[in-house]
Amino acid sequence: MATDSQPSEEDMNRDPVEVARQKAQSLSPEDPGYPSALHEFTDALYQQFHRTGSMSDLDELIKHEQVLLSLYPQDHPTHLVALGNLGLALRNRYTSGGSLEDLEKAVTYLSTMMDRCGPDSAYFVPSSTNLASTLALRYRLTSDAADLTRAIETYSLALSKCSDGSPNRDNLLNNYGNALCSEFELFGERADLETALTHYRDCLALRSPGHPRRYSLLTNLGDALQLKFILDRNSADLEEAVTCYTDALQSCTAGQSGYITLLTSLGVAFCSSFQVLGDAEEVEKALTYCRTALATSSGAGTEHIRLLDCFGSALQFRHQKSGDIEDLNLSIELLSTSLELQPTFSTERLVTLLHLGNGLLLRFNVAGELADLSASVDRLETSLQLCGATHQFRPFVLTTYGDALLARFKENGDIGDLELAIAQSKTALLSCPTHYSYAALANLNDALLARFIRLRDINDLRTVISQCDHAVNTLPPTHILLARFKGDRAFALFEKSQYEGSAADLDLAIESLHGVESCLPEGDRLFVAVHLHLAIAHQVRFSSRGDEVDLHMALQHSRIAYRNCTRGNSSYPAVVMQLGINLYFLYTFHGGRDSLDESIVCMADADQLLSTRPENSHYFPCLVNLGLALFKRYTFQNNYTDLDTAIEYATRALDIPTYRDKVPALVNLGTMFYARHKEAHVLADLKRSIQYFESAFTTIPPVHPERVTLLTNFGRALCRLAKIEDDSSILKLAIEHLREAVSLGRSDVFIPFTVAFFIDAQTRLAMRQHNNNQLQANLHAFKSLSHSIPTGHPALKTVYISSAFLLLHMFSLNEDPLLLDEAFGCFAKATTHSSFNHDLANSIKWAKQAERLHHSSELQAYQVSLSSLNTFMQATPAVSSRHKLLTQGKKAKFIALLPSKAAACAIERSSLELAVELSEQGRGLIWNQLARTRTPLDALRRAGEDGLALASDFERVSVQLQKWSSRPTPAMTEQMSRLTMEEDSRLYGQRRSEWLEIIGRIQSKEGFESFLRDVAYRELQEAAIGGPVILLNAHEKHCDAIVVTKNRPPLLIPLQSASVTELATMGKTFYRALKETQYSGDAKARERRLVPVLRTLWDVVVQPVVNELLKFLPRGSRIWFCPTSKFTTLPLHAAGPYRRGLPNLPDIYICSYTPSLSALKRSRSQKPQLESAPPLSFLAIGQSNSSNESEESELQAVNAELALVESLIPSSLSFKQISGDEGTADTAIEGLRTHAWVHLACHGNQDLADPFASAFSLKDRPVSLLDIIRAEPENPAFAFLSACHTAVGDEHTPDEVIHLAAGMQFAGFRSVIGTMWAVDDSTAQYMVKEFYKHVFNGDGSPDCTQAAKALNKASKTVDMNVVPIDQRIVFIHIGA
Repeated sequence: MATDSQPSEEDMNRDPVEVARQKAQSLSPEDPGYPSALHEFTDALYQQFHRTGSMSDLDELIKHEQVLLSLYPQDHPTHLVALGNLGLALRNRYTSGGSLEDLEKAVTYLSTMMDRCGPDSAYFVPSSTNLASTLALRYRLTSDAADLTRAIETYSLALSKCSDGSPNRDNLLNNYGNALCSEFELFGERADLETALTHYRDCLALRSPGHPRRYSLLTNLGDALQLKFILDRNSADLEEAVTCYTDALQSCTAGQSGYITLLTSLGVAFCSSFQVLGDAEEVEKALTYCRTALATSSGAGTEHIRLLDCFGSALQFRHQKSGDIEDLNLSIELLSTSLELQPTFSTERLVTLLHLGNGLLLRFNVAGELADLSASVDRLETSLQLCGATHQFRPFVLTTYGDALLARFKENGDIGDLELAIAQSKTALLSCPTHYSYAALANLNDALLARFIRLRDINDLRTVISQCDHAVNTLPPTHILLARFKGDRAFALFEKSQYEGSAADLDLAIESLHGVESCLPEGDRLFVAVHLHLAIAHQVRFSSRGDEVDLHMALQHSRIAYRNCTRGNSSYPAVVMQLGINLYFLYTFHGGRDSLDESIVCMADADQLLSTRPENSHYFPCLVNLGLALFKRYTFQNNYTDLDTAIEYATRALDIPTYRDKVPALVNLGTMFYARHKEAHVLADLKRSIQYFESAFTTIPPVHPERVTLLTNFGRALCRLAKIEDDSSILKLAIEHLREAVSLGRSDVFIPFTVAFFIDAQTRLAMRQHNNNQLQANLHAFKSLSHSIPTGHPALKTVYISSAFLLLHMFSLNEDPLLLDEAFGCFAKATTHSSFNHDLANSIKWAKQAERLHHSSELQAYQVSLSSLNTFMQATPAVSSRHKLLTQGKKAKFIALLPSKAAACAIERSSLELAVELSEQGRGLIWNQLARTRTPLDALRRAGEDGLALASDFERVSVQLQKWSSRPTPAMTEQMSRLTMEEDSRLYGQRRSEWLEIIGRIQSKEGFESFLRDVAYRELQEAAIGGPVILLNAHEKHCDAIVVTKNRPPLLIPLQSASVTELATMGKTFYRALKETQYSGDAKARERRLVPVLRTLWDVVVQPVVNELLKFLPRGSRIWFCPTSKFTTLPLHAAGPYRRGLPNLPDIYICSYTPSLSALKRSRSQKPQLESAPPLSFLAIGQSNSSNESEESELQAVNAELALVESLIPSSLSFKQISGDEGTADTAIEGLRTHAWVHLACHGNQDLADPFASAFSLKDRPVSLLDIIRAEPENPAFAFLSACHTAVGDEHTPDEVIHLAAGMQFAGFRSVIGTMWAVDDSTAQYMVKEFYKHVFNGDGSPDCTQAAKALNKASKTVDMNVVPIDQRIVFIHIGA
């Protein structure tokens, strides 16, 4: 409020100060004229102070007024005038200097003056007016209500003695009105405000247009009208207030007293208008006035504080519309500055604290910083402490404080915060004006909704719905809170539908939410919340009814909410989590790895944000849903890590004390342990699963979203237990649970699963009871169910598989072939339908049963299984992870045998070409998948601009996939969070999808139809261009050799004397002999144990092959063995009769190996990556001492071996040696990249747990198989691996042929020499010497394709008395 001061009579004296000073100084204090002269001098000083504002004038004035006061008796008129002038002077000095002592003295002097003036004195009205205004000023400083009460009483006395024609009446009316407005703000008495308005209007009549202080009065009148608007919500009052301010602005310019106050009042008025109309333009007007005021403000004083408060509030209002966090940042900065400028006892402080607390709360909601929330609660608590019970702003403080407490409850789960929030909102409602009660009511609704979610008291929901109905029916259509009440009503209806299972309420909630959503612009504070609830509601309705429209609507609204919600927003965890849930459903019913990957990334994102805030109300569902998504990935990737991690997340959710409804976590844990039991067959897992289900069953209410899922999965676990324990009573209990689940969820999208499990359980019971009629009825039920389920529904797989096993059981009873064919028809439907492609688990079930029953679909089952396996293997990026997938789980053994089974089946059907193709498809999967990203593209690049573009796209994405494939399996560390891991996995999935899409485009191009398709036999024959390839297939029924030649049909050679058992025995016997004689030093004893195995190998395997080869292949020719399964560990190249006069295999043919026909084909077609690379360069890498961490012994002959190699290479080859301290891993890898011929002499280590971690030992660290894959040599030709175990694969996945020699071949080395067992350091150099003598004995350029021939000769020419047989045959040749 703008205050007018009453001037004294002396204010009219215009005598110059110096004249008066000289006059006073010319007299002595004893002179009778001195008091009068001093009085004239103080008057002159006062007038000059008013003109200049000089503090020195004011200080001198106070000094002389005090002297003057002592010169007159108390009853003298001049004494009274001096009291008044001294009081006003001290008040003025307080205003400028801020000394509370000056203000206290001013009140004392002015009180004394009024007390000594009689009511009829001419000085009574001025003295009482000045005292009242000074008391009002002290009230604003100290908030002492007694000062305000006394000021009003004093104003009332003054007004009663002030005549209508008094020149002081307008000032008195104005200041009296100001005090009454302050009292209204303090106590809320309407009469005070009405009286103030009357006084302002009376004053306005006295200050006609042109009056110098009319503008300040108009400002005060406008402020009072604003207070009345707040009280009555009558827009006419607000419009009149704006008119007052606008009129005042016509006569008030920048720099004038009250100008800033006036602009601030205009800002406040337009903020109030925004609250009514919701029009963003009103806020912009307010901000414009605030900026103008701030540009001219001195930066201090009450008016500046009020300006900062108004500016800060206006920015908060704009944020509500725009969502711009910078508005909040500036608002908080301005309000914090305002607070710093205010003394602790300022009356403005509680309002500033209110606005600041609200701004901090808003910023917390946007940015999620807990410090903001804590500071908000602290500011609002302080504001409430300063706010009297009847203060006008108390309801607003209570409401905002309750909102902050609610936010804190959602973060820390403290029910005390929630109850206090509700109590504060209710208290605010009781004291609010009716129209302002809606804000408190809206906050109360939010708190009641939160309490329902926590405590599940349906009365809370009913209260919210009732309160919202009342508000919606009474608020005008343009009210800013109308949408919020409609939204809260819809939220409550949704929760009610979930609690009571009411489909009608769910429909009504969705309809209501759409109505609200259609009216909300982006940036509105409700925008994200409404779209989030729409996403949840549509997802729930999809779950209950299965309408695809709901699923897509849920996803659409999730994405809208996600796009409009910043990561720091307090709603972000709920938003990103719901997006993850909807993507999870999309994957479940439509497949598509990208959907599941994105779902897990979303869940991990929420987990990363909430893991440091475990009390947050969203943390429990976050853990539950993340665990569920990881479990879903486990079900199709079969990665045990995912299952273990899913269990970990569900367990953590169960341990959160603040979340009451533990059912979702219990159900998930039960389901996950059931799955783990099915995989590993550990009974303890099944028992634990049932314990979790029982715990959930005892606590779940009759109506609960998880009840059907609980009953279904509980029933399945009990069925499993009944089978294990052979207990019909357990099975009957399972059936009861499943029956209840079916009855509860007839429209549930997952109900087809439940029905299928129910029929399956009844089938189990019928089997136990030998009730054939029931079996027939169940078969009919399965058929009816399959017809009722939409095409593509994931439950169809379950129905088909269950039907298949039921039909197989019925076949076992009567051997009706029609039942058998129908059963395998169901298997085929479950695995070959477009919606169910790549279902490895079910295709394996099909293959097993077809093999068991010798059904005609067996071969098709193997083909489907191999195709599914190929896709299954590409689900994870790193090759180490892919290898792990092949070795874990109950399916691992069958998967390892799948290629040999498929080939054997094709052989039995006389389809030899198909047998070779299937064997090729199922072996070396990891190498083949890696090779696909390195496919030559020359022909494609020559196929026009389109071909060039496709080649460029393919190469770009392939390079990215190669980087993923050839790196170690990522693991969670402090540097690698779950979110980072999952984002990386998602990115891999996207790139792989892009890669497949590019392949599809290439295959659609004429001439490239077979691009990267499974290699046909005619193409595989190209591998045999240098000699026949003998594919050795080991199957439990029969072992066979298929000879693949360039121009002949495949030749089948049954190995009638061989068996899988015999092959395994030979391998074990051979390696046991090596191990047991390793340190004996008796080479002859070792030879005596090894030769019988080599003879048996000759008799059983190699001789039948050689006998057939000799019919068309001349002696001395090259042959390649392509062993599978148990054949991979046998030294086929060294087989022979080992009897005098009889040739061994090396005497008949030059033998090489190849992991697969495709690998050999690639070796033959290998071209240098750089045409300009030096074609002839030799690198020798040696390391006798490996890294300090290694416990390997020193290799004594390495240096001698390297020197020997150097002495043997021709001058046409440039030579480089890396050894000793220079023999580091990085140096070696770089050498592999840049040299065509490489010789390695060091320790070789086979890693049985992770074959891709197998490595050569170098000085500082090992060079692993992954390092070799990543090396990408420029011009590779030949590699000699003089190290142990470099050509030994993994016994669990022998057909993958994962060893160092294969890695060198894959890296591009066309010809590789490796070792099948340990190399003797002391004798290796002799074989090395003989080999290089033979390989470099020609006159032309060295030829890597002569390596096999040179090795064959070396094994014959080496001194057999020095090199024992095991060291002559330890080396094998791989490649071209």
